[in-house]
Amino acid sequence: MSEVLEGAPVGESAEQDTTLKKNAIGLSEVLFQSITAMAPAAAVCFAMTSAYGLSGASTPLAVFLATIACAFIASCIGQLAIHIPSAGGMYTYISRSLGAKFGFLSAWVFLLAQPLLLPYVALIWGQYAEDLVKLLTGVDISWVIWTIIGCIILFALTFYGIKLSADASVILGAIEILVLLTLALTMIFASGGHNNLATFTPAFSPTGWSGIFQGMIFAFLAFVGFEAAAPLGEETSHPRRNIPLAVIFSAIGIGLFYVLASYASVIGWGIPAISGYANDATPWADLGKKFWGMLGPIIISFVIINSSIGNGNAGINATSRVAYAMGRVGALPASFARLSSHRTPSFAILLHTVVSAIITIGCGLLFGISGASNLIGTALTLGLLLLYFASCISTFVYYLRKRREDFRIVQHVIVPLVPLVILCFVFASQVYPIPAYPQNLSLPILAVWILLGIGYMFYLMRTNKEALARGSEIFLEEEGSEPAELAEAPA
Repeated sequence: MSEVLEGAPVGESAEQDTTLKKNAIGLSEVLFQSITAMAPAAAVCFAMTSAYGLSGASTPLAVFLATIACAFIASCIGQLAIHIPSAGGMYTYISRSLGAKFGFLSAWVFLLAQPLLLPYVALIWGQYAEDLVKLLTGVDISWVIWTIIGCIILFALTFYGIKLSADASVILGAIEILVLLTLALTMIFASGGHNNLATFTPAFSPTGWSGIFQGMIFAFLAFVGFEAAAPLGEETSHPRRNIPLAVIFSAIGIGLFYVLASYASVIGWGIPAISGYANDATPWADLGKKFWGMLGPIIISFVIINSSIGNGNAGINATSRVAYAMGRVGALPASFARLSSHRTPSFAILLHTVVSAIITIGCGLLFGISGASNLIGTALTLGLLLLYFASCISTFVYYLRKRREDFRIVQHVIVPLVPLVILCFVFASQVYPIPAYPQNLSLPILAVWILLGIGYMFYLMRTNKEALARGSEIFLEEEGSEPAELAEAPA
C-alpha cells in the first residue's frame, strides 16, 4: 500500500512512466532546496523590513522567537518525513496522520500559499533589477520586463531536470549567505560600543509584546520555505534520513543567520533612528554603502536578485511536486501528473510560472510594489502557518496512533506544543489590530480559498472518493524503524 505509484494517473496507460527520477540528488542539494526556498538574502534585506516598523529595535527578539518556533515545527515535519517520504510532502503527512479530508485541505492551502512565493520574490528581483541596471547603465527597463525574464529563466531551470535545478540552488544559496554574513559581521564589529543586547527584549518595541507578535508575521515570512525539501522525497537518495535533516538543519541554521543579521542591522542602522529603517525601500543597500562604500549597494543588489531567483527555483520544485502527487492520485486533473522527458512535472511547472507572472504584474500595477508585497507576503505566510499548525498536531497524532513504539513525550508532545502556542498569538495579531490596506485583504483571500477547497472536496467525495483516500497511501517505501541517528536526535 505504501509504495509510490508505479502506474499511470487515471485515464493513462500503465506502461507510461509517470515516476519522478529516484536518487537524483543527495543531502547537500536537498538541504539547499530548503535554504534557497527561504531566500535568506531577500528575506533579510526585504521581507523582514516591515517587522522593524512594528517591533522597532526589538526586531531581533521577534526573529529569535520565530526561530524557536520554526525549529520545533521543522522537527515535527522531520519526524513525519522519516516514515512518509513522498512528493506530496505535508499533503501526504497530514493525510496519513489526520485523515484524507484534512490532508486534501492542507494540500489545497499549500497550493495557494507556496505558489505565491514566486510572485512575492518576482516583485523583489524585478524592482532591484530595474534599479541596478539603471544605476550601472542609465537605461530604465521596467520591473515588468525583468519579471518576465526571470520567470523564463526559472522555467528553464526547473523544467530541464531536478539535478540542474538542485545544483543551481547550492550555488545561489552559498553566494547569498556568504555575502550577507560578511556584511553582518562587519556591522557588528565596526559598531563596537554601540552593541546592545537589550534588542532581544521588548524594551524597544513601540507597542511592547503586541508589536513583537505583529512583527513575527514578517519574521515567519522570512522562514517560509524551510519545509520545501519535503516534496523532493521521491527524488532524493536515502530520503528517510536526508529529508528530515534538510528540513531541520535549514530551519535552525538559517534561523540563527536571521537572528545575527537582524541584530546587525539594528546596530548598524542605529537604535535611535530605527523608525526610519522600515520606511527605507532599500535599507541593506544603504547599510552596504555605509560600511562598504560605493560598491556596497551594487553587491547587495546582486545578492538580493540572486536570492530571489534561488527562491523561485526552489518554490517551483516544491509546488510542482505536490501538484504532481495530487494529479497522480486523481485529486487534481491527470495533466498535473504528466512528466517531461526530463522526468519533471511539465504542466505544473508551466502553469505555476505563467500564473505567477500574471499575479506579479497585476498586483504590482494595482497596489504598487510595496503594497503588493505586503498583501502577497502576508497571505502566503498565513497559509503556510496553518500548515505548520497542522503538521505539529499531525506529529502527535501519527506517533500516538501509528508509531506508539517510537512515541516520546519531549519529541511528540512538548516540541509540537511550543510552536502551537506561539502561532496562536501570531494569528491573533493579524485579527486585532486590523492591518493596513491592502494587507488586511490577506485573511479574507485565505478564507475564500479554503471555502472553495471545501466545495471542491465535497465534489470529489461525490465523483471520485478514492482520490481523497489515496492521498494518504502514496509514499516512497514501507514504514520501518526510525534511522538510529534520527531517533536519538535532540528536540
